[in-house]
Amino acid sequence: MSQPAEKFSVSVPATLAAALRRKVGARGVSRFVARAIAHELEREQLGAFLDELDQAHGPVPKSALSRARRAWPKR
Repeated sequence: MSQPAEKFSVSVPATLAAALRRKVGARGVSRFVARAIAHELEREQLGAFLDELDQAHGPVPKSALSRARRAWPKR
């Protein structure tokens, strides 16, 4: 079952709008934008949580970050 929707207007650069329409088609824009908004809100919430952890426990040691980067190289 879908959730109630609220319609609102946003402005984006024309090149970004064209790329989005090419990617998802005219009928997929709302769904894509809703997913993008949800994703960004989750990222911000995660960032706030990581800040709280840093405040409570201190930053992650550089040696631990180096080990993690070696274990999971960028792809």
